[in-house]
Amino acid sequence: MSCSELTSQCLVAIREELKPHVHGGKFFTSEDVGNLVRRLNTAISLAEEVEEEKSMLERRERLAGGRQLGPAIVGPNVVAFRGHAPTGGSRA
Repeated sequence: MSCSELTSQCLVAIREELKPHVHGGKFFTSEDVGNLVRRLNTAISLAEEVEEEKSMLERRERLAGGRQLGPAIVGPNVVAFRGHAPTGGSRA
């Protein structure tokens, strides 16, 4: 069973796989332990990505003071600039 792209689903899958081992019902082979370590590494990577994105968003919000300043990064190679209203009059 492989991990999905959601950290919580990955961890739930690992937990469900470990449950039969709780009271000595099954034993781990070295291959089982290696697979578990790889899956935990995947879950750790997914969690780190979420933490990094959250940190960047919080930093951007702090720097902007709650308002949009300058360009907004929409995606890779895409930057959206806020519109400029004309000063002192209406548009022609």
